Amino acid sequence: MISLELSYHDLIIPGDWTPMFRKIQNQNGVIMVLGKSDSGKTSLIKLLAAYLVRRNRKIALIDLDIGQSILGLPGTMGIGIVNRSNLKNGLVQVNHRSFFGATSPAKGIDRFLEKAYRLYTVAHKENADVFLIDTTGLVMGSLGAYLKGNLIKRINPTALIALQFEQELEPILTECEILPALKIYRVKPYQRIIRKNWTERKTRRKKQFELYFQDAQLRDLDFSAIPIRDFNFDFDFGSKSSRAAQIFRQFQREIISTKIVEKRTLMVLSPEPQYNPDKELLSKIKDYFKVEHIVIIFPEWFQNLLISLTDTEGLSNGLGIIGNIDFKKKIMTTYLPISVSSKALAQIELGMFRIRLDGTELPYLEPEQY
Repeated sequence: MISLELSYHDLIIPGDWTPMFRKIQNQNGVIMVLGKSDSGKTSLIKLLAAYLVRRNRKIALIDLDIGQSILGLPGTMGIGIVNRSNLKNGLVQVNHRSFFGATSPAKGIDRFLEKAYRLYTVAHKENADVFLIDTTGLVMGSLGAYLKGNLIKRINPTALIALQFEQELEPILTECEILPALKIYRVKPYQRIIRKNWTERKTRRKKQFELYFQDAQLRDLDFSAIPIRDFNFDFDFGSKSSRAAQIFRQFQREIISTKIVEKRTLMVLSPEPQYNPDKELLSKIKDYFKVEHIVIIFPEWFQNLLISLTDTEGLSNGLGIIGNIDFKKKIMTTYLPISVSSKALAQIELGMFRIRLDGTELPYLEPEQY
């Protein structure tokens, strides 16, 4: 259960929103809320959920706002159930979570869309009357239009609530107006919203991570038969070849992992050189593996990475922080909260966060491509 400060009594609904709430109150289906950051999307979601529950509706909250998640940690999406019994306590029952691994969908929009749709399909097992979808604040420019346009096409909501200051959502809404079954409600943002600056958002994330990992303990995860995936590649730690042996003999560099995708290879190389990799080494690797580009990672890159223990449905059993990896024994020593189970583990997903146990974020460096 998570407290969302929802109120069963004394709902104060902004005047601009009241007519819309009344039109929606008897509708079933999927309602998606759009808006820039600090437009009041979360406030609207909370008020609308409480308003509908008071009218005997069962609500499934689908939280896709990975930057300022209300149902879980930063970088995650979640499904929460709101009904009369838990609303009276101001609580939401969180049933499922999915791990994206970054606070902006811009880091991997197609990956984000895939995970969002998968979570949406899981939510339908809850048999709710209304599905309320909170989204990220990425709505501007071609990137925002592509993200929200494709999200709407995949999920096919029955209603859109657009919180816009001026006309910033019109490029998205205009494209949606051709959908005959979609009802669009244009309303003004929440006037009393407290805008958060970058420092305040970072401080909030730190507190969330610190609380989550407060009872974390070191545990060994055997990944000899478990895929490890990041945003762009699946790692292959079982790959050994005569080419790798040649590289080691000539350059004293051990190739721990190689994964070739099209004309690119992801390579975990040890030890890390003091300076940039030798040009002759890079040339030999490209020649040996018949690739045009090499993405090189060194073992130290994995330390303090935020990870998800993910099940066969693509849902997260919980998050951890990598302490150390023994690549020869295929053991990942990881800080995990006591409540997190490593059973039914189908894959380990790597995020684009590096954090300490106290929630402090460390610099994340994207792997270098040569």
